[in-house]
Amino acid sequence: MSQDPIADFLAAFKNGLARKKVYIDFPASKVLGNILKIMENGGFVENFKKVSDRKQGFFRIFPKYDGKKPVLKGAKRVSHIGRRIYTSASKIPKVLEGYGLCVVSTPKGIMDGEQAKKANCGGEVICYLW
Repeated sequence: MSQDPIADFLAAFKNGLARKKVYIDFPASKVLGNILKIMENGGFVENFKKVSDRKQGFFRIFPKYDGKKPVLKGAKRVSHIGRRIYTSASKIPKVLEGYGLCVVSTPKGIMDGEQAKKANCGGEVICYLW
């Protein structure tokens, strides 16, 4: 594990999709739970559940496939530990002309780009999903 759990999650998720895994396990956190809700609403994840253990627990994530191909084609971490990327509500980027999702951390919580525009909230751009 590195110091960026979101980047680790995106890499583990993409690797699980490449191996056509039925489920992917990853250590749980509040931020990851919010990102997974956005991925579920965006249609990239069938569902997920938190499994408790004697430590922090982990998420069991069931990715969505279209036949044998994964629905999620790519993911990119935008804001890194060494360089944070912020945007205003009017300048939230569209991913692939609106076919992808932009995940933004706002003062009102983590939400996708469309929700952030509706709430008129800017914030830190966490990642792009397409």
